[in-house]
Amino acid sequence: MTFVPEIRHDSRMTTQARPDVGAAVRAEMGRQRVTMLELARRTGIPRTTLAHQVNRSTLSVNNLLLIAESLDVGIRELLGEAAA
Repeated sequence: MTFVPEIRHDSRMTTQARPDVGAAVRAEMGRQRVTMLELARRTGIPRTTLAHQVNRSTLSVNNLLLIAESLDVGIRELLGEAAA
């Protein structure tokens, strides 16, 4: 499945088209033994917002970029795409 950002009514792009992105974030967190609280601290995203978005796979593109950077992984890895 190709990543196609969804434009929501508030003009924010989300990853809702990729329901597996939340699972990929959780899997990477598990590999690195990073808690949601620690990831929230690293990204600056409130823990409740982060947990809600990760659990529902409705991450904004900006938040996904922050998460990838904080976990030191490529965004393509979290989206399940092969590196170009």
